[in-house]
Formats: sequence, structure tokens, C-alpha cells
Amino acid sequence: MTHQTPELRFDSEHQTRTPPGAGSRSASDTTTAPEPESLRRISRAQALRLGGIALVSLVVITALGNWLMNRWSHVYVVDARIGASVITVSSETAGRVNAAPITFGNKVAKGDLLVGLDTRRTDLQLREIDAETARIESDQDQLRARQRMIRRQVDSRLMSGRADVRAAEAEYQAAQTTVETMQADFRRVEYLHDRGAVPDQQYDEQSTRFLNAQQKEKVTAAHVEVARAALTLIETEAAEIEVLARQIDSLDAQKDVLLARRGKQLIELDDRNIEAAFDGVVDAVFVELGEYVAPGTRLLMYHDPSEVWVDANVKETEFRKLWIGAPATVKVDAYPDREFKGKVIRLGEAATSEFALLPSPNPSGNFTKVTQRLPIRVAIEQDDALLRPGMMVELELDVVK
Repeated sequence: MTHQTPELRFDSEHQTRTPPGAGSRSASDTTTAPEPESLRRISRAQALRLGGIALVSLVVITALGNWLMNRWSHVYVVDARIGASVITVSSETAGRVNAAPITFGNKVAKGDLLVGLDTRRTDLQLREIDAETARIESDQDQLRARQRMIRRQVDSRLMSGRADVRAAEAEYQAAQTTVETMQADFRRVEYLHDRGAVPDQQYDEQSTRFLNAQQKEKVTAAHVEVARAALTLIETEAAEIEVLARQIDSLDAQKDVLLARRGKQLIELDDRNIEAAFDGVVDAVFVELGEYVAPGTRLLMYHDPSEVWVDANVKETEFRKLWIGAPATVKVDAYPDREFKGKVIRLGEAATSEFALLPSPNPSGNFTKVTQRLPIRVAIEQDDALLRPGMMVELELDVVK
């Protein structure tokens, strides 16, 4: 009788002896029926991992798409500045500062005194001009009085002289008539005397009367000439009235010169009291009380805070996208939590390099191409005087019409 020894098997995990039948059953159970809870745990982790990757990919794609869309539809400028009409006030005359009631940061209204200069010299010059003008006016009054007196005298003498001329002419005409009558009588007597009808005595008497008439005519003619000469002399004296009139006109010209000088002094006097031309804010003051200034000296700077804008330089490669009226979003570095709205109101006509003090003509021939920039201006509304000249801003320009 043969005895068979039972075959022993070792479980690799537990290192226990198992019968052949039990060992095969255990292996079969392990490979064909894994635990359900482990499988579910593995599937859930993989799903979460895949969902996270998909979500991150979607966010990245969306952000990239928005960035590309904004780059296509917007132009960005990060180095823009707020601008304003900052006025530099200079002195137009020389003098010592005797009033400086303002300092930087002060608000001023139109007509307020900004800087006052000493006016004593100007006041004295005005008084001198006024005194000279008064002297000229006094001389003119004297000349006019003399002119009136001469006019009265000349008018009276002219009337008398014209009457003398008329009387002399009348006497001369009468003498001419007498001469004509005497001449006719003499010729008749002479005719009769030649025929012996009139004695010599009557002929001599008639001849004498005719000669006397001729002499009287000559005397009256001389009287006419004398009367006319006297009238001419009186008329010549009347010309003195015109001479006086020319002197008065000359003094008028001198007075006009003085009035022009006075107007100039008044302008200089007005320039010594420098007033604000508009409502604004003082940005800087360069003079002190008692300081002497010359013409052209800078006194102060101020601007109107209600009128501000944004000046920016845009790359030439993006300049073609811009148009007048394009909306803009303005972010001010000083107020990072606020946004201001604006629009493009001006587009530059030349690159900023054209205004450089030191041009680069490139004489060596070594050329490096540099993207140029062109200036633009964006209108922006002031908000409670928050926006101030020189502040750095960032622009976002919407270029889609």
C-alpha cells in the first residue's frame, strides 16, 4: 500500500502553509474580485484631477483670448501725464517788489494782486508829463487869445481899408468922367479956335481946365493905388492869424506826444501791479518781498485747475488705429482705485523726435531702427481738483469704431 505525502504550498503574502485546494481558492478570489471601495476612490481622484486641469485650461484660454482681444481693440499707454496751461508770469518792467501776498498753493481769482512793484518813479514821471501838458495848454490859450485880438483888429482895419479903396476908386472914376468931358469941350473949342470963331483966351482957359482934369485923374489913380496897398498890408497882417493857428497846431502835436508818453506811463504803472488774468491756483513763486527785478524776470507760475487734459505719446505702429473722439479710460497713479473717462481730441502731426534739441542725422551710416512716437491729447473732466498737472497716468484707448 502506497502512501502519498500531501503537497504543501506557501502563501507568498502570509507565508503560511495551505492545502492545495485552499491555496487555489484563495488566489482565485484575490485576482478576480478586487475590493469595490478602492476602485471608487481611484476613479474619483482621477476625475477631480482631470476636472481641475480642464478648468485651469479654460481659465488660461479665456484670459489669453481676452488679452489678445484687448490688444487688438485697445491701445495702451503707461507713461502719459496730466497736462494743463501752466502760465509763467514775468515782469515787463524793472522795479522793487513791494507786495507779494501769495505763495504756492494759494487760490486766486481773476483780478487779484499777484505781485506789486514800487510805483514812485512812475508816479513822478506822470506828474512831470501832466505839468508839461498843462504848460502847453496854457501857451495855446495865450496864442488863441492873441489870435482873437488880432482877428478883431484886422477885421476892423479891413473894413476901413476896403472902404478907402472903394472911395478912391469912386473918386478916380469921377475924375475919369471929368477928363472925358473936358477933353470933349477942349476938342470943340480947339476946332472953333482953328477957324477963328473962338478967341485965344477962351482956348487957353479950356486947355488949362483939361490939363487940370488930367492931373486930378492921375492923383485919384494914385489914391486908389495907395488905398489898395494899405488894404494889402492889412490883409498881410491878417495872415498872422494863420501863423498863430499853425503854432497852436504845433503845440497840439507836442501835447499828443506827451499824451502818448502819459499813456505809456499808465501802462507801465498798470504793469507794476500784476493781477491774475483768470481764476487759478499758484504753482510756484520765484520772488520775495523787497527783491529787485528786471524786465523778463520770472515772478510766479499758476494754472486753471478746471482745465486739464492728458498728453501721451503713442507708438507709430499703433497710431494708425486712433481717431478723433476715440473713448479712453484713464487710470491715475495717485488714485489707483478710481477710473476717469475721456476721449481723444487731438492727434499729433509730427513725431516727437522732430522737436528734439539734438537731432541725430546718422552721419556714420550705422542705422538702428527705433520705433517713433507721436503725441496725442485726451480730454478729461476734472473731479474736485483731484487731477493736477504732471501726474502720471495710464491710458486705455478703445480703437474699435
